[in-house]
Amino acid sequence: MTEPDSKRSRRDPAPWGDGSNGHRASEQDPYAGVPPAGGYDPYGRRPYDDYYRDPYGPYAGYPAYDPYARHHYPPPGYSSGYYAPPPPGYGYPPSYGAPPGYPPPGYPPPGYPPPGYPPPAYPPPGYPHTAPADRERDPREPSHRSRSPRRGKGSRKGKDQGRGKRKREESPDDSGAAISGADINLTLAEVFPRLAKAAKEQEGSRFLQWKLAGNCSAEDKAKIYDLAMPDTVKLATDAFGNFVVQKLLEHGTTEQLEVMLSKVKGHVLELSEHKFGCRVIQKMLEVLPSPKKSAITAELMDKVVQCVYDMHGNHVVQKIVENLSADDIEFVIRAISAKAAEMAAHMYGCRIIQRLLENCDAAKLAAVLDPIVASAGKLSKDSHANYVIQCVLERGREQDKRQIVQAITRSVLDFSKNKVSSNVVEKCFEITAIGVHADVLADERSALMRAMLGSSSDPAAPIAKLMKDRFGNYTVQRIIEYSRGEDWEELCRRLEAVAQDLKKSPTGQYIITALEKKKAAMASLTIMYMLLGVLVDVAS
Repeated sequence: MTEPDSKRSRRDPAPWGDGSNGHRASEQDPYAGVPPAGGYDPYGRRPYDDYYRDPYGPYAGYPAYDPYARHHYPPPGYSSGYYAPPPPGYGYPPSYGAPPGYPPPGYPPPGYPPPGYPPPAYPPPGYPHTAPADRERDPREPSHRSRSPRRGKGSRKGKDQGRGKRKREESPDDSGAAISGADINLTLAEVFPRLAKAAKEQEGSRFLQWKLAGNCSAEDKAKIYDLAMPDTVKLATDAFGNFVVQKLLEHGTTEQLEVMLSKVKGHVLELSEHKFGCRVIQKMLEVLPSPKKSAITAELMDKVVQCVYDMHGNHVVQKIVENLSADDIEFVIRAISAKAAEMAAHMYGCRIIQRLLENCDAAKLAAVLDPIVASAGKLSKDSHANYVIQCVLERGREQDKRQIVQAITRSVLDFSKNKVSSNVVEKCFEITAIGVHADVLADERSALMRAMLGSSSDPAAPIAKLMKDRFGNYTVQRIIEYSRGEDWEELCRRLEAVAQDLKKSPTGQYIITALEKKKAAMASLTIMYMLLGVLVDVAS
């Protein structure tokens, strides 16, 4: 008589698990000697074979179980067990034993599986592919997706990354997929009686957009305009309807655009601060003729600051700055100049100032730039205002750049070790080396370099402290990139003197790499000049 289950060790292999193919069944691996249907309980209980063992052992005529076989028959322990089918209610789906005499004698046929199966080179070497080595992450770049405006090396140069230009959340309809009428089972005859309602539905909105984009006759397009026009404001504030209104604006005639403009009059501020309505106002500022745009700006004339501080309204103000002339946006400049320093540090206000610098002559922005430049030291350390300072260094007046560089020079070590202001320091070296006013800022550049290098005999010089600083090392790399003449020679001597120590430091290795890259570039440039000289001599 067989030993009771309670006295048998759970580690004992199943009686059929020692076959000639070398695969042993176990309760821990149901895919080895036991097929999943019989050896695995989806409800997490003990395996079926652990409760119901066949005391008579495996079927004598059944060959060893082969997990590579195409037909995974139940193991022989179930062929003549106590239960056929298994106990009611146990497991799902139920697994049934094979009928008597099955499998037939001689199965599987001799020579199966064929010799060399599975092939020895499977899976092929190197599969699955190993992931490429991660790049060295900028410590200033957060390890997770963050709202911080500092996004590592890619967010430098004052390009208004992060919150300033972060992509807004897409609407439920704005999936980016191409709109095709063939995929939508609708007809204009079905949509016309309920057009306003259909435009607020996903399929109806896509269908109407597709039709307006040139897939219907002029008569049908005119009828769509006539039916949608009374509900322009309601559709503009709908998640799907606003896209229909935008299409109407894109493909409408001059007369139709004037009618739509008349419909939104009195609702411009309301729509500008709405999640979906602001997109319709922006589209109007893009497609309307210049004289007609004044009807929109007139309603926002005294609400500029309110819109700037609004998460949706600020996009409308940006669009006004981008699409109207400098004279037409004078009301925006006046509103911003009243509290320029405060707006520069605001997550939405900083966007407006950057758009002004990009689209207006800096001379017309004196009222905006003067208070910002006066607070350059404080604003450089702000997570939003630092982008404004960088933009001023790129596009501002000569005196603005000089004043900012001088403010940075006075505390260059402190600014270089700060997460956000280190970007401003890098921008100072850039614009004094290759910027528009680089020639007239030569004295400021020399003073900035002297403040950074310090004395060669001073071990506490700013350059020495920044080499191993998590943020300052990026400033050192930028100094290497923009160094010229005597400054470059002095910097090389300083770095080569501590090269061995830098190679042992994670941040120092980046500096050594930047130094070698600069030397290689200069050597290539020297060779090119020599070759040009030879060619000139030969030609002469």
